[in-house]
Amino acid sequence: MKGKTIFMCLFSAILTCLFISNLSAGEVRGVTDDEIKIACLVDFSGPGKYAGPALALGAQTYINYVNDQGGVHGRKINLIIEDNGIMPNTTLAAARKVIYKDEVFAIGFNLGSAGSSAIIPLSEENESVLMPHGANRRFYNPGNKWVFVPFATQYNMGSRAMEFILREKDAKARVGVIYQDDDYGIDGLDGVKAAAKHLGAVIAAEAPYKIGTIDLSAQMRIMKDANVDWIIAWTYLPQTGAIMKAKTQMGWNVNVIGPNTTAYRQIFPILGKLADGYMAVTPYVPWEDTPERTREILKKYGVFEKVSQSPYPAPLFFGSWTYFAAMVEGLKLAGPNLTPETFISGLEKVTNLDVGGMCPNITFTPSRHVGYFSSLVVQADAQNNRFIIVSPIKEPITPQD
Repeated sequence: MKGKTIFMCLFSAILTCLFISNLSAGEVRGVTDDEIKIACLVDFSGPGKYAGPALALGAQTYINYVNDQGGVHGRKINLIIEDNGIMPNTTLAAARKVIYKDEVFAIGFNLGSAGSSAIIPLSEENESVLMPHGANRRFYNPGNKWVFVPFATQYNMGSRAMEFILREKDAKARVGVIYQDDDYGIDGLDGVKAAAKHLGAVIAAEAPYKIGTIDLSAQMRIMKDANVDWIIAWTYLPQTGAIMKAKTQMGWNVNVIGPNTTAYRQIFPILGKLADGYMAVTPYVPWEDTPERTREILKKYGVFEKVSQSPYPAPLFFGSWTYFAAMVEGLKLAGPNLTPETFISGLEKVTNLDVGGMCPNITFTPSRHVGYFSSLVVQADAQNNRFIIVSPIKEPITPQD
């Protein structure tokens, strides 16, 4: 009788544990036995609306690919794509909507560094992992428990640009920097400065401009007066165009290199032959260099030709694709008992993740929530309306932590 009583107590205890476990799983926002809700916040209506369609297509195509293979631990991913307008206030409204109304488990992609900064407190409060795109160094240094960045930041790419000039082109080059006077531009400038210091070099001239400025003739005169051989232009496409036009008007054959935000084929209809020779640092290979294994997947889902015709294919479509590849790997490593804490643990175990050869492999650790510091350098070939790789994927030798 005593043995039977002990057995019944143990049996009851096991049932209770199972009940509590199932109850806990059921109470995780955005997670059921057969579904995980994940948000993708992109811009369809604001200053970055050109990016929205390509980003959304990349995210949805990858999620379709994962779901067709059975999802993750028997759960299909329900991707919620929301317009964030890219501005801080509109991004905050979009994040609140997907967390409180759609009840997503995590935000797998958010376009815009300023908007990402605005929603970090919301992510913390609701224990929701956030993956910001357009991130800067403060997103990984000092870092945040809930923030993971599967992307090289502007600081990383700024360092790579300076190292490319001094270590691969001309160790004695005089380098000037034209940069947008905001977090985006300053983060790139800081990376350039760090590399210059590490290599024992000096920056010959700096010329900031306010966001929205199109006429950069004053900044170009500063560069000319400093007699620079290279201009590192931490700009967006309109300002890059202004610099390339100005150098032609000045009859000045100065080299110009910029960031990933300018490595778009859209530069060719904007500048025509003037784009020839322009260089950019980017984590993503040009669209024409899409690895065959990735091409086959895209053809299977009927998007290869569509993306091929886009002026913004590689940096955008590849961007959202690789973000969700990192997120899915974290979900797999989290195991079937999915909670915010097990998800963080899973992401921190992602090691050397091959994302189809589109960008550097991704690794997270408990002390480093940025996927890689590496990038490559591409050069504009105006005759063929494409970018070509002139320096392969490399990690800066300048300390990035």
